[in-house]
Amino acid sequence: MKRVNVLVLGLIATVLLVGASSCKKKNDGKSAACDIVSFKVANDSWQISGTSITFTYPKATSETALAPVIEISPGATVTPASGTEQNLFAASGVNYTVTAEDGTTTKTYNAKATRAAN
Repeated sequence: MKRVNVLVLGLIATVLLVGASSCKKKNDGKSAACDIVSFKVANDSWQISGTSITFTYPKATSETALAPVIEISPGATVTPASGTEQNLFAASGVNYTVTAEDGTTTKTYNAKATRAAN
C-alpha cells in the first residue's frame, strides 16, 4: 500500500511540474513587436497603411514643423522620438524607425503630410 502511495505522489508531482512549466511564455526572450500603433498631430489621427503614414491638410495650411505623438508596441522605441518636431511636408517625408524590445528587430515607417489641391 505504501508503495502505491509513493507512486501516486510521484505521478502527481510530475504532473504538477509539467503543468507549471507549460505556463511559461512560449518565448522567454523579449518582444520582437515593432509597430506604430497610432500617429497623431494635435487631434488629427493619421492613416497608417503598411509602413506608410499619411495625412492631408487643408490647402491653406502654412505649418511645416509638426510634432507627432506616436504610440508604439510595448517595450519598443522610436527614432525620431514621439513629440519631436519634424518637417512632415518634406517631399520625401520623414522616416521613423521602431526598434523592438529585443533590440534587434526594426521596422521603418515613412510619414508624409500633404496639402489638399483645392
